[in-house]
Amino acid sequence: MDRFLDAKEHGPHGAYLADPLRVLRDFLGAGGKRVRPLYLCTGWYAVSGAPLTAAVLQAAAGVELFHTFALLHDDVIDRSEIRHDRPTAHRQFAVGGARPHEPQFGESAAILLGDLCEAWSAELLGDAAAVRPARTVLDAMRGELIVGQYLDLCASGEGLGTVTDAMRVIHFKTTKYTVERPMQLGAALAGGDATVLEACAAYAKPLGEAFQLLDDLEDVLACVDGGTESGTDLREGKHTAVLALAFEGCAPARAARLRQLVGTRDMTAGQLAEARAIIHESGAPQIVKEMILDRRRSAMSVLERAPFHLSAKDMLIRLTDLAIPQVASWAGA
Repeated sequence: MDRFLDAKEHGPHGAYLADPLRVLRDFLGAGGKRVRPLYLCTGWYAVSGAPLTAAVLQAAAGVELFHTFALLHDDVIDRSEIRHDRPTAHRQFAVGGARPHEPQFGESAAILLGDLCEAWSAELLGDAAAVRPARTVLDAMRGELIVGQYLDLCASGEGLGTVTDAMRVIHFKTTKYTVERPMQLGAALAGGDATVLEACAAYAKPLGEAFQLLDDLEDVLACVDGGTESGTDLREGKHTAVLALAFEGCAPARAARLRQLVGTRDMTAGQLAEARAIIHESGAPQIVKEMILDRRRSAMSVLERAPFHLSAKDMLIRLTDLAIPQVASWAGA
C-alpha cells in the first residue's frame, strides 16, 4: 500500500493530491484490524498451502483500499466526528484543507477521496479481476456492500428497529463483505473450486454475525477491555440487535425512556449511562453473548470438516479469536 501511494504521490497528478494523500495516509495509519486482507490471504493459503505471492498481496491491498472507500463515505453519511481516536477525514479536510472551516467542503472532499480510493482499489484488483471466478466474487462484493450500506441507512433514525432488520444489515455489511467475499477471493485466486467457495461461505456466516454482534455489544457496555465510553451507536440511533432486544425486554415505561435517549447526538455522559443501564436491565447483553457464543461454535464446527489446507485451519482458528477477542474465554465457549 505504501509503495502504491508513493507512486501516486510522484505520478502525473501527485501535485494536485497533496492534501488528499495526507488525509488518506493518516486514515490508513490510524489503526484497524485489517480483517478483510487477512481473510483474503488466508483464503489463498487454504487452497494453495503456499507462501503468498506479490499478486495476492496486491489484491489484499486492493480490498483494504476498497474498505477505506466505504469507511470514508460511511463517516460522512453517519456524520461521525472520530474514527480510531482521530478526527474523521471530512473533519480533517474541513480544518486543514484548501478551504478551512467549511464543513461542506470537508464532506465533499472526503466523498471524492472515497471515490478515488474505489478507483485505486479497482486498479490494484485488476489482475484478480482477470481470473473469472475471482471476478465473480469481486462483482458480488461491490454490489453487496452498497446494498448493505443502503439497508443500514434505511434502518437508522426513529425507533429502535427489530432483530430481523439488524441481522439483515449484518448479512450484507459484515458476513458477506467482511469475511465471505475476501476469503472467497483469495481461494479463487488459488484455483479453489465451488466446494471450497461454499465452505468459505459456511464459515463466514456465523463468524461474520458474531463479529458484528460483538462490535454492537461493546458499544452499549460501559467498559470492555478498558475501552472508551463513546456510545457512538447509541448516539447515532443505530438499529443493532442488542438495542432491538433491549427494547423488547424492557417494561413499557423503560422502553419509552430508552426510545427518548437513543439517537441523541449530544447525549450527555449521564444520559449515556442511563441508556446503558436500561439495556443491561433488559437482559439483552446476555442474550447477545449467547448468540455470539453459538455462532463461534458453528464457525469452528465448519472448520473441522472444511476442505482447507490443515495449516490454514489453524490460521482460521486464530483469526476467529482475533475477530471476536476473549469470546473463547466466556463460559461455555
